[in-house]
Amino acid sequence: MKRFYECTYIVNPGLDDAQIESTANMIEDTIVKNGGEIVSTEHIGRKRLAYPIAKKHNGYYVSVEFRAEGRLIERVERFMTLDENIMRYLTIQLDDRELEAKRARAVFLQQQKEIENGGVRPEPAESATVETTVEAPAEDTVEEQPEKTTAD
Repeated sequence: MKRFYECTYIVNPGLDDAQIESTANMIEDTIVKNGGEIVSTEHIGRKRLAYPIAKKHNGYYVSVEFRAEGRLIERVERFMTLDENIMRYLTIQLDDRELEAKRARAVFLQQQKEIENGGVRPEPAESATVETTVEAPAEDTVEEQPEKTTAD
């Protein structure tokens, strides 16, 4: 049974763009050759690491989403362990609820991008007017207290 996985890995930032792209392609090829289906690949880019890894303070992040059987994960992670250009990796399985949330976020971000680029803003179905009424406070009788005087 094929399940949905997301693998995020950090590539050595000292490599040039062609080498980083080559490393990403090798990982995708490993997934496809072993029966997986690539859904999407996102090159997040160079980011500062939370802590140094092998005396490096930056890394190039890549995220791959794919469908595969569970036994494929071991092979892909073995490949990443042996590749000296990959500093760290993390593979997680996404359930249906997480997939739906990802899709909803993608749709939302796409709509925001269209709005920023001068697209048509979505208008509300009905223009709602809110009527507010302000009631005057009830007049209560306030008892006046005598002022305190101090004797010298």
